[in-house]
Amino acid sequence: MARKPWYKSLFERDYHDYFYAAGPVSRAPEVEVQRASEQAGFIAEALELPDRARVLDLCCGWGRHTIPMAERGFRVTGLDLSKYHIRLAKQAAKRAGVEAEFINADMREIPGQARYDAVYNCFTSFGYLESEDEDQRVLEGVRRVLKPGGRFFIDTMNHDNLMRIFRESEFREQPDGAFMMERRKFDIHTGRINVDWIYEPKDGKRIKQSHSLRLYTFTELAAQLERAGLTVTATFGGFDGSALSMYSSRVVVVAERPATRR
Repeated sequence: MARKPWYKSLFERDYHDYFYAAGPVSRAPEVEVQRASEQAGFIAEALELPDRARVLDLCCGWGRHTIPMAERGFRVTGLDLSKYHIRLAKQAAKRAGVEAEFINADMREIPGQARYDAVYNCFTSFGYLESEDEDQRVLEGVRRVLKPGGRFFIDTMNHDNLMRIFRESEFREQPDGAFMMERRKFDIHTGRINVDWIYEPKDGKRIKQSHSLRLYTFTELAAQLERAGLTVTATFGGFDGSALSMYSSRVVVVAERPATRR
């Protein structure tokens, strides 16, 4: 039996409970909630969203941004391939007392046509797929579901900065005595970074997961957006609104579906 692609098996309980929690972005729950809320505010501002805008959170995970966007009064749909994350997101929405729609689907197959005022895709959730053609298909789907004049917000790692500071391994000890190791290899021929995550609880079985990501430069990403019929209108070096440069840790791009056919 052929193995599932890594992105169909990674984002389940182990990822949420171990790898994300033990990663370099790990924070106390209340700090993470505040950070997500601040990021949602920046997303809304960068997209210039009107009141009650209909918005798609593409690859929503457990609703980290979906919930604060819904709290701001936007009509939010969260889409994710992971049934486990969709279940967590629904629970989070219920706890927060907000209404949001959640769809369990592949990001290449976004349902609808000219439905959304905006789409956003955060936390390097682009580049998972097996080929550039498949990634291009995602962007074409984004254009299809955007209303004319609608905008797309994408946040990913900055290829240029990562190459500048690249390390093949990283080791962290958690406050509870667990260990997290990350091993990385960059394939210059494919532009992919291949990563092994190893999590070893203080008392328990070692857990290992691997993933592979096509890491695009800004120039490559901008060209893909253009081919998909989306025009870049703004760039940032992070959720702080800083200018994009080779030293930025993130590449944040806003692109628009033209209001009239070109």
